[in-house]
Amino acid sequence: MYGPATTSDSALSAARTSNLLAGTLVLVVLTLLAKLAYVMVPVLPGAVFALGFGVLAGSGSVGVRRALPALPYQLPLTVGLILMGAQLDLNLVHVIGPEGLLGVAFVWVGVAAAFWLLAKSGWVPPRLAGLLTLGLIGCGVSAVIGAAQHDRKAAGIQTTYATLAILVSGALALLVYPVVGRLLGLDAHEFGLLAGLTIANSAEAVATASIHSNEALGVAAGLKLIVNALQGLPILGYLWFFTPKREHAHGAAIPRLLISRVPYFVWGFAAVGVAAALGAFSAGEREQLGQLTRLAFFVALVGVGFQTRLDVVRRVGVRPVLIGTSVSAAAAGAVLLWLLTN
Repeated sequence: MYGPATTSDSALSAARTSNLLAGTLVLVVLTLLAKLAYVMVPVLPGAVFALGFGVLAGSGSVGVRRALPALPYQLPLTVGLILMGAQLDLNLVHVIGPEGLLGVAFVWVGVAAAFWLLAKSGWVPPRLAGLLTLGLIGCGVSAVIGAAQHDRKAAGIQTTYATLAILVSGALALLVYPVVGRLLGLDAHEFGLLAGLTIANSAEAVATASIHSNEALGVAAGLKLIVNALQGLPILGYLWFFTPKREHAHGAAIPRLLISRVPYFVWGFAAVGVAAALGAFSAGEREQLGQLTRLAFFVALVGVGFQTRLDVVRRVGVRPVLIGTSVSAAAAGAVLLWLLTN
């Protein structure tokens, strides 16, 4: 009497295994192609190629999309988020100074307030506003895809819009900031603060700061590491905010609900971060783990792009990307004004 059900379960399990193997193979091939393209054209950020190859592959024929609706990028994403903890260094606080920590708070509050107003006015859908906030407060693409991994309603087009806004704003900053810094005569500390506070992705922030000087590079890198170390907090805030109201418990149960919503990578990041702060990793080991982290995010971004459908992007338009880029530019202008008047 259990035969048909057992046969059906076995067939379903075999189909899932087959899809997993096929998805893994496609993910590996696309990653290698994107890496090769980046090696050949290193002027553009690697994330552009990772996202681009994923988008092109995922926007193929209807038959391909039905046979392979998604790629298994969750594992490399989780690994990358956990390994980021290896870069935690308590001495960074001394490198950037209290001015840098104040700047982080300033950017977080300002960007969050801007997108809250945009969502309230109907200019940006609430979930997209939340993802844009996560990315553009300085946490970058990793925070966006980390949050979307635990919020199914944010997957696909909204994640891609947020990612594109981050990439576009970073590319513009890489071109504009050196010119602005030279015209205004920003010193190394000021330029490092500007790049580290207002460029969302670590790679673009560090690359921009390095154009000025090694000291500016150190300040920007310190800021990005601190922001990345704290990114679990805004991700938790996002997940809590978009929890269905019926799931919100009374006051006594709120801590338990929050703990249940904590993604696994937050605990892993905390554990690795504590180990790093206690001196568990040498400088060479930190560098090697940093390379693995970047590779993991590169692979994950290919998977994120694969879920995007270009026909949907064309139908909806690029307004969300322009809005996100504009908010990023406004935040940069506010930080620059703050630096010049202090």
